[in-house]
Amino acid sequence: MQLNDNLKYFEEILKDFNDHGVLQDFILIGSWCLKVYKEHFNNDPSIPMVVTHDVDFLIPNPPKKGPKVNIPEILEKHGLELLTDASGSKMKFVSHEIEVEFLYVDKGAGESSSKRIDNLKIVATPLRYMNFIQLYSTQMHYKGIPVTVPIPEVFVLMKYLVTIERTGIYAEKIPKDIKTARDMEFFLLDQGAQENFRRYFEAMPKPWKKKLMNVLRKHESELVNVLV
Repeated sequence: MQLNDNLKYFEEILKDFNDHGVLQDFILIGSWCLKVYKEHFNNDPSIPMVVTHDVDFLIPNPPKKGPKVNIPEILEKHGLELLTDASGSKMKFVSHEIEVEFLYVDKGAGESSSKRIDNLKIVATPLRYMNFIQLYSTQMHYKGIPVTVPIPEVFVLMKYLVTIERTGIYAEKIPKDIKTARDMEFFLLDQGAQENFRRYFEAMPKPWKKKLMNVLRKHESELVNVLV
């Protein structure tokens, strides 16, 4: 699979969501953020590009009260098929070229079940640690479209941190996650982002800091010296 195979689907979906007034209510997370960062930083070749099927949109907690839009209908128009589990509590949109999933900020305290977003006709899957991304996201432009993404330094820190959630069949994704985080880390440090990394690290809860430092040490990240 080549990047161009699914890039046009990614761009068409962004445009369609933006045209329907719902893109502003989502935070793009995962490796597709790198396309947005790359354009933001004038297509710097040091920013890694990762070929991936998965396009993940994070829905804030609580969800924003946006317009009524039939998301499944929009994605079906782009050739994506809706897949659900038997209970209907998990939802994913799949085609040969791309997969789209909606995630929800899991704050714990009984909020770990799937979230039905009635005005969008979708179900979002809860994911840990995402409240930090919700707090520290920013708007950039991609192909003229405003897209909300994690602040780049936060993207790197969280990319490292969430590897501890990669278990079972998902563990095979860890090496790619680490390489992506490391490449983006090197780019940002070259840009002088040391103080930004320290600022967002200090904003994390203490248990997160400990877990993150363990991951960074395990993978011999340059951030160990920056953050200590």
